[in-house]
Order: sequence, then C-alpha cells, then structure tokens
Amino acid sequence: MGNLISSILGDARRLIVTSGVIALALYGCTSTQKLVNSEWYEIETEHFRIVTNDNPKQVEKLAIDLERFRIFAKRYIRYSADQQKLTIYALDDRLSFKGVSGSESSRTVIGQFHNTAYGSFALLNLNGNRVLPDNPARQTLFHEYTHFLTYSGSQHLYPYWFSEGIAEVFSTVDFEENKKYSFGKIPVDRAISLTRARELPLDKLLSATPGSLNSRDTEALYASGWMLAHWMIFDKGRNKALNNYLEAFNAGDDPIAGLPEALGMTFDELNEQYKKLPKSHFNYYEGEFSDNGIVKSPTVNLMESSTAVAELAYFMAISEQGSEALERYIAYADKKQASSPSLKSALAIALTGEENYSRAEEVLNSIPAQYQGETWYLEAQAKNDLSAALAEEGHPSPRNMKRIRDKYVQLVNANGEVPAYWHELAITMQVLGYPRQKYTEMLEQAYLRAPRETGIAWWYVLELYLDRDKDLFAKVSQPLFMQIAEEGSRAQLQSMLDELEEEEGLEFEPEISGLGQLMSTYRKYSGNKALAMAVDYRGAFVAGFNEDGGSTQAEASQSALQACEEQRKQYQIRDRCELYAEGEVLVNSTTRM
Repeated sequence: MGNLISSILGDARRLIVTSGVIALALYGCTSTQKLVNSEWYEIETEHFRIVTNDNPKQVEKLAIDLERFRIFAKRYIRYSADQQKLTIYALDDRLSFKGVSGSESSRTVIGQFHNTAYGSFALLNLNGNRVLPDNPARQTLFHEYTHFLTYSGSQHLYPYWFSEGIAEVFSTVDFEENKKYSFGKIPVDRAISLTRARELPLDKLLSATPGSLNSRDTEALYASGWMLAHWMIFDKGRNKALNNYLEAFNAGDDPIAGLPEALGMTFDELNEQYKKLPKSHFNYYEGEFSDNGIVKSPTVNLMESSTAVAELAYFMAISEQGSEALERYIAYADKKQASSPSLKSALAIALTGEENYSRAEEVLNSIPAQYQGETWYLEAQAKNDLSAALAEEGHPSPRNMKRIRDKYVQLVNANGEVPAYWHELAITMQVLGYPRQKYTEMLEQAYLRAPRETGIAWWYVLELYLDRDKDLFAKVSQPLFMQIAEEGSRAQLQSMLDELEEEEGLEFEPEISGLGQLMSTYRKYSGNKALAMAVDYRGAFVAGFNEDGGSTQAEASQSALQACEEQRKQYQIRDRCELYAEGEVLVNSTTRM
C-alpha cells in the first residue's frame, strides 16, 4: 500500500506557536430578490468553476489557492489525478447563501458540500464569520475538498476520527504572496471546542463510525481528531507509526488496540499522552511553496443575468429545495426581466422530485416548442417520464421505456459528462431486460463521473459483488464506508467484503445481514443446489435458493428461480430473477437474454 500519509517535516521551515482565538459573530437578513438583482461572475480554472456575486478579484485568488491546494495536498495524501471539475457557488453574504441553499440554519452554517448525480457542488458564504481570524468559509471548503480528494478512487479506508481530523488539518493551509505557505493552524471553532470542553475519550474517538455519536460528541470528534492527527503527522516517528496503523486498520485490526500498538505503547500510556496534548496553544509550520508555473490565471467572465438566474434555479431543483421556493424565485425573475425558458425546466425537475409528475408535465408542455429540443428540456422531460414510469404499479410498458431510453441516449451524446444521464440510462436498460454486463457498463460511466454519489455507488458496488470482482469492489466500497452512516447498510457492505475474503480461504466472522450472509449460507449446502437473485437500481435485492440435495440440478435451479420470483413480486424489485449459481459454479451472467 505504501505510505498513506507522507512525511510533512521535510518541507517545514519554521515552527510557530499560536493561540486559538475565541470569538463569534453572526448576522444577516434574507431576501430572494438579492439573487436576481446581483451581478454574477464565472471564474474558471482547470479543476474548478466558481460562480460568484462577490468581488471577482477576491474570488479569483480563492480559485488560484484551490489549484495550489491540489498540488500541495498531492505531496501528502494520495488521490486520483482524474478528478471531475468542482462547481462552487461563492456567495457574498448570508442573504445570498440562504437564497441558494434554502438553509434555515444560514446564521450558523457558512458552507455546504453536495455530491449529486449531476456532479459535486460547494456553497460558501464568503462573508460568514469574517470577524474571526482567517476565513471559516474557506476552511470549510478546504475541509470538504480534502474529503473529495481522498474518497474518490481510493481503496483505503480511514478511521472516522482520522478522516475528519486530517481534513481539519488541511483546512487551514494558506498560501502567501511571497511563495510561503502555512500548514497546521487549528480551525477557530475547533480551538473553541478544545478550550471550552474536554477532549472525546480516546477509546470512543478511535472506535467511532459515521452516525455513531450524538451531535455534541461529533463536534468533539472533529476537534479531538484534529488534535490527535496534528500530533502524529508532524513528527517523523509518529508519522511512520500512523502509516503502520492505517495499514493495520485496512487489514481489519482492532481500531482501539491498533494505534497504541503501532506507537509501541500500551493503551494507558497513549491515553495519558493524549490527555496531555495542548488545548490552547498549537504548533503550525511555514515553508516555501512553488507551483512551478503549473497554476494558470483563471478566466473571469461577467455572466448574463438570465443565465446566472437559470443556473441557480437548476441547482435549487437538483438539491431538492422544493417547487414552492422555485415558483417564488421564478415569479420575481419574470418581474425583473431576468427570466428564460429553461427556468421552467428547473421547476419541472423540482416537481418530479416531489412526485408531482402530472404537474411537471404541464410545466414542460407550457415551454414553447422551439425550445423542446434543448438539452435542459430533454433532461427534465426524461427524468419526469422515467420517474413516473417507475412509480406505476406492475412492470412499466416496454414501449414507453424504450422511448425514455432513447431520450437518455440523446442526452449522453449531447453531454457525456453528466453522471445522471448515464445512471438513468442504466436504469432504463435494466428495466428493459438488457444483459447485466450491458447496463453495468453504463452504470460504471456514471460512477466514474460521480464516485461520491451514494445512490450510484451503492448500486455499482452490488453489481461488482455479483461479478466477484474483489479488487474493484474494495475500491468502490471503502469510500462508501466513510459516507454511509446507517448501520444496516454498513453491515451489508461489511458482509459482502468478508464473504469475498472467505472465498480466498481467509478467516472471517459469521455474517449477520445482506448478500454476504446469503452467499455464506449457500456455500454450506452440498449436493444439487441453486441460487437465483434479482438486484435492482435502488440497491434492493431478493433471492431464492434450493438446498434439497436429493433433487436433480435442473429441479434445484427451477425451484430457486420460482422462490426468487415470488420474493421479487412481493417486494416489487424491478430487475428480473436470474440464476446466479448452480452447485458450486457461478453462472455467467452475460448469457441472460
């Protein structure tokens, strides 16, 4: 595996001590009109596209720093170089932030990160908490972008505390005009947390998983995770031990015992050291940084008002803000002559999300015919038609599904970089009964363009499990472990991972849920046996198997298919049942049809 976290000390030039500052001020108002009346700019670099109503010169520096951050982070953490461009809405105040995000917590929330089937988006309130040192909104963006880099394309699973702790450490990276950088400052809110409250108990910190803590303890995990990660990565010996610990963690070692063991300490010795870590004065480093001319100046363009208004409406729709807010927004845009035909398509998408398919169709039909060949129109129409077809009782009409499939083929040909087009094309193909190999190829294209969208990744990981592709399964499942909080889903992922290990004769614990349990149970039967399954685009599955050793193989196979079909109808699984295994042999899924 090599080093997961490279040594930082080689680049450090000066050790600095600073104190955490404790201050908090939040202010603002709310108005939809601000978005429509603002002057909007598009600032674009190789890996980032920023849409802003703030001072473009200020945001241009943020764009350059983000490109520098990618180069800087590459020294220390692995990430796939083939990353999709991130869209950032950099908003000039809380009023604008609430208008775009729809957040009722805009007084306290200054940043959001959205992983969608349409790409990844970040929202920032650039004015949020400006009375604090540095810029908390910028830190929020760098924290989330660290996750974006480390989750995508990685086969490595980080413990929850370290995943958040290392993101916090990287969140305060800063680049000066004199080719200097600073690294390792504590985010102000974490300084507040450590100063005002105790650290999270070490055993609780090391064993925590996403969703396992209450809100107070989660806040403490971020601060304590920063403290422990900071202590380890800035020391050469501890950095080496950290890599050994992460290797062992990925191999399945105990998360609590593994860290002291890697450090050559007992748990009690590490716990005493942990309790003595600084709570009010924190070290950070400065050094020289050069991008070697790789980072180019961004392009800066003033956007047409109607174009910006339509883009914001589209984001509101895909982030599920609801049709009521969009109707108010569109009405005001009409009043200010900042409207465009595509605004209504955003409203249709929102209505589809609310399962109001007939109203969405009415809105789409009201758009003049000359625009109905545009990509934005076809997207909204195809999504509504597909959602309505899947909501019908029984199996959707093949004729209707073929028509919808053809729309998605057209969309993919028009813009193949939108993950949702590939994902929804894969759905139509599965429902139409295409061979699994064929629709999985479309699903893979969706995953490659949106690896952090959990709906796409969950379906894809199940298909990889059925393919018995252990390496690719691990690559896709490990980031999911860091994103999924629901215990049932985590248990099912673990059961599949363990069952694939069992296939190679490795020791494993008895499985308690999911496909892994099913396969482990099937393995124990002898004689003529068969297993049939149906796994649909939602990640739902049913199975039937026959373990009657006295029957013929043909009878066992037919019985398994019949049992699966009964379950499929009961639970309304969209895929068809097919034989997955006969006896000890896996059936080649490409032969269906």
